[in-house]
Amino acid sequence: MLEGSRKAGGNGVTCYALPASDSGGQAREPTPSRVGLVVRAPNRAVVRNRIKRRLRAAFVACDPEAGYDVVVRADERAKDMSFTELTGRLNQALGACGVQTGTGVH
Repeated sequence: MLEGSRKAGGNGVTCYALPASDSGGQAREPTPSRVGLVVRAPNRAVVRNRIKRRLRAAFVACDPEAGYDVVVRADERAKDMSFTELTGRLNQALGACGVQTGTGVH
């Protein structure tokens, strides 16, 4: 999924976005954007899972346009961000990847 995708972000949160397509490589009807999460917090499952829950909620709050597959990579720095800051950084990274967002927090 990362090959050929657009990448943006930094400071704890990085996004990769690619228009969704079926297995034949043909564009399909826009479906809600999907998100995959990669969180690095060595030997700390509780922290990793908390960051994943917050990232999922931030992705929904950003209200990305339909038709994209998005991978969000975050590290342990994301645990110290307020929800507003996390959503703002994710919103900014999605926009830089070419994914239009709705009325998410900036």
